[in-house]
Amino acid sequence: MLTIRACMLVAAFGAFAGCASPPPKPIAVAPSAPPATVDGIYRGTSTRFQADNRSCPHPGVVTLYVQDHKFSYRWDYSTWVDSSIDPDGTVHGQADRITLAGKQHDRMLDGDVTNGQCGLHFTTKQHDF
Repeated sequence: MLTIRACMLVAAFGAFAGCASPPPKPIAVAPSAPPATVDGIYRGTSTRFQADNRSCPHPGVVTLYVQDHKFSYRWDYSTWVDSSIDPDGTVHGQADRITLAGKQHDRMLDGDVTNGQCGLHFTTKQHDF
């Protein structure tokens, strides 16, 4: 009789063990996308935030060609502000008495360009070639 009970216990325990949930499967991690380059064509617009004299440049359409983390911003018909993008996304540039300061993040590049009397804010988005 003890043998029968022992066999029944083993059979019952085996049945419960078969009902136990299987161990969780490891979650597959999707490979991360390769880092996007800041180089490319950025298009957008500029707005004026300061105009203390009549010779200030006009706001309008902005197109920036970034190559090797560098670009030139057109201030007026004859003045270009040579600028660069640091690895942390900080944007800076200078020409004559003109300064450019901004930030590159995701696919956006925006900033301010000023000479103390005139100031433009630009906002651009990176476009595919």
